[in-house]
Amino acid sequence: MIRQGTDSVTIVVETEEEVSGRRSILGIRREKREMICRLDGQDVKKRSILAEALPVQWIGSQPQLFLGLGPDVRRRFLDMGLFHVEHSYLGVLSEFQRNLRQRNSAIRQGSAENIRIWDKPLAKSAEILHRHRDRFVEELLTRMLQIRDDWDPDFALDYRYKPGWDQEKSLDQVLAEKTEVDLRIGYTSRGPHRAELEFFSDGGSAEKMLSRGQQKLLVLALNLALIDLISDHKRHSPVLLIDDLAAELDPRNRQRIMSELEGRGGQVFLTKIEDGSLRVKSTEAKTFHVEHGELGC
Repeated sequence: MIRQGTDSVTIVVETEEEVSGRRSILGIRREKREMICRLDGQDVKKRSILAEALPVQWIGSQPQLFLGLGPDVRRRFLDMGLFHVEHSYLGVLSEFQRNLRQRNSAIRQGSAENIRIWDKPLAKSAEILHRHRDRFVEELLTRMLQIRDDWDPDFALDYRYKPGWDQEKSLDQVLAEKTEVDLRIGYTSRGPHRAELEFFSDGGSAEKMLSRGQQKLLVLALNLALIDLISDHKRHSPVLLIDDLAAELDPRNRQRIMSELEGRGGQVFLTKIEDGSLRVKSTEAKTFHVEHGELGC
C-alpha cells in the first residue's frame, strides 16, 4: 500500500532457495498508475515469474470468506495451487482461456457458425484442464481431510467438485446444445470456468452449518494441505502470511495451529492484536511490534 502523501512504495527482498542455496534479489515499485518489477536486475513483465520466484500464501483475517464468496474465489485457489505444483499447468490454463475468449468473441458477434468453429478447440483444452484440476482436488482434499481428522474436531466435513458441465456428455456436445442459450446470455455457459468446489457438513453447506471458528479451521487445514503438496512437489515451502490467527479460535485450537506451523519448518509471518494470544516454542522466532506506525523489535 502506498503511504498517504507519497507517490509510490518500493519493496526489495532477498530470497534463498532451500535446496540449492541460490540467492536472488526481487524488487517491486508500485506507483499510482503502474507497477515495476525486477528480478536480479532484469525487468519482469509477467506476474507468473514473480509468483514462481517468491511463492506466497496469504490467509486473511476473515478466511471464512473463502466459503462465502463466489466459486471463482475457490477456482483461483485451485489454479494457484496447480501453478506451483505442476510446471506445465500455466500453459494448459492459458490455452483454455485463449479458446474461451475466442468463443465468447464469436458469441458477441452473434454468429452461430463462428461459435461452432471454437467448440472443439475449447472442449479439447477444457478436458485437459479438467483432468489436471480433478487429480489435484483429489490429492489436496485427501490431505486436508487427514489433517482435519488428526485434529479430531467436533464437526463433520465433506466436499464435492463440479467440473462445470454435465460429465455424461462430452463438452463439445454440450457446447453445441447450448449455442442458442449462449447467444442469448452473451457468453459461454458451460466449461471449467464454471467449475465449483463445494464443502458440506451434516448435509448442509459448510458456510451455513459451521460456526465461524469451525470455518476458519477448515480453511486453515486446506491451506496447510496445499503447503504440504507444494513442498512435496517443489521441495520448498511458500512464505505463509496469516493475519490475526488468534481471532475466533479457542486457546486449544490456537496452539494446535501453531504446532502445525512450527512442525513444517517454513517461513511464516503472523499478526496478533494481543501479545499473549499466541505462544511460539521455537527459539528462532522473532516478534515485531507496531506502534504509532513504527516497526520495532
